[in-house]
Amino acid sequence: MNWNILIFFYLALAMTFSSLLAIISRNPVHAVLWVVVMILHQAFLLYTLGSEFLTAVQIIVYAGAVLVLFLFVVYMINLRKEERWKVFVSKSSYGFIIFVVFLYLFFKNLAFLTALNPAFKVQLTYDLSQGSNLLWMARYLYSHYLFQFEVIGVILLVVIFGAVFLLRKLKEVG
Repeated sequence: MNWNILIFFYLALAMTFSSLLAIISRNPVHAVLWVVVMILHQAFLLYTLGSEFLTAVQIIVYAGAVLVLFLFVVYMINLRKEERWKVFVSKSSYGFIIFVVFLYLFFKNLAFLTALNPAFKVQLTYDLSQGSNLLWMARYLYSHYLFQFEVIGVILLVVIFGAVFLLRKLKEVG
């Protein structure tokens, strides 16, 4: 068997099981950590597909920023176990029905996608022999969308100041 196929199946199984463990985990911190495991495996899958830029974005943005935000929210909410468990038990039948519907749709679409045979070839606007796709993506983004990156940086800075301000207010009250 080919190593690429083995690596793909390992990554697919690891992402599936870590996603399931994140869903069924009772502790919200453990759920966030399982999502981190899933995102890291997904980043490695993107790397095996030759997309270094998306790998870096996946690790930096999702594993680094979004999940840290999730952890802050989990620690700030501080739900009691009794309330969480009652809500989970009363809504579990709906979740199972939705899961079965999504499973059916997944296998239906999987059968459709495997039957497709693309009759076109993607034409790239650049030559990969002159540099990696990360270099070309960076040149394109920072030449055409530099202002948007600067605006996003300012917005993230304001978000950080807001989080620090909220935590200071909570400490003063408590």
